[in-house]
Amino acid sequence: MDIPFKDVVFDTSDPHGSALSLLPLLFPDRKIDDMRISALTQGTTNGLFKVTVDASTADSATADAALIKVYGDGTNITIDREKELTVHKLLAERQLSSSPLVRFSNGHAYQFISGRVCSEGDMSETRIFRGVARELARWHATLPTADPEDVLTYKPGVWSTAKKWLDAISKHPHRSQAEIDDLHEKFKYLADALLSTDVSEPLVLAHGDLLCANIIVQESDDGSDVASVRFIDYEHATYCPRAFELANHFAEWAGFDCDYNLLPKTSTRRAFIEEYLTIHAELCREHNIPTVNDAAVDHLMRQVDDHRGFPGFYWGLCALIQAETATGTIDFDYAGYAAKRLAEYESWRSVREGNSPSLPLREEVWSMP
Repeated sequence: MDIPFKDVVFDTSDPHGSALSLLPLLFPDRKIDDMRISALTQGTTNGLFKVTVDASTADSATADAALIKVYGDGTNITIDREKELTVHKLLAERQLSSSPLVRFSNGHAYQFISGRVCSEGDMSETRIFRGVARELARWHATLPTADPEDVLTYKPGVWSTAKKWLDAISKHPHRSQAEIDDLHEKFKYLADALLSTDVSEPLVLAHGDLLCANIIVQESDDGSDVASVRFIDYEHATYCPRAFELANHFAEWAGFDCDYNLLPKTSTRRAFIEEYLTIHAELCREHNIPTVNDAAVDHLMRQVDDHRGFPGFYWGLCALIQAETATGTIDFDYAGYAAKRLAEYESWRSVREGNSPSLPLREEVWSMP
């Protein structure tokens, strides 16, 4: 699948005019009688615009709408756009995403996935999180895994990405040597704590950024007790241990405000993981494994517990870079967010080392039954 390229720059101050130049590639072989474009507000990294054409001539639910993604300033340091599009093409080929339509100088566009954007409150609804667990199992069972000799350097991978971000921060003139040394020490501590377990299983090709805004709920009238969901926005897709993918998703239940009271408690995480493992086994035709294997659930629960401090460090690094490179086109407090996420790592580490006289709120909620 080749994605056509158009040598234009999308001007976010004139989205209608910019979209007009892309129309022949967004809706090929279509006579456009009407076009509407609207800005979507859920992005914290990129500009997002939905383009809709005359619905009466649409052939399907997705054929009359496209999503235009305009890359945020400075994101070339934190995001590999070539990798993003390579993954997107693979996902489309495996029926895990809609099709990419066109690349342009500062972004790309793809078929719009219809449905309702998940909210932070939705994440704890049983029918929603069961749907997310099933879709995540479908990803991990359908996409190729990796069995690298060196997890720390494998690309694209969560460890090598964290190292790349750390190296970028280390070169920034505004960072003191003490700050840089502290981040390197934190990274080494994580590697020492987790790499011995991460090399024991193949890496999954993960979404890598399953926050609520990247989950689309597709409502139906079939009365099912499990929601149908799709994932969008694949710029952080990468290879990682499945325990990282799950711990990362659970961390996102707290939202950008980091409200740790929203985190899934132990029983909820267990229900999610049981659903995930059951569907994964069915999709892999592992019928010799019981529908719910308590030993397998216990094992993955422990791995997710072990990884719960990694996402805070990972996204803390990313936000530190964005705090330095963002130009203000998107109103978001990257520095404040970085501090909150790095504090999650500190909470995990203090509990792991037995140095916390009382449980920090995040760790307290995580440990609840």
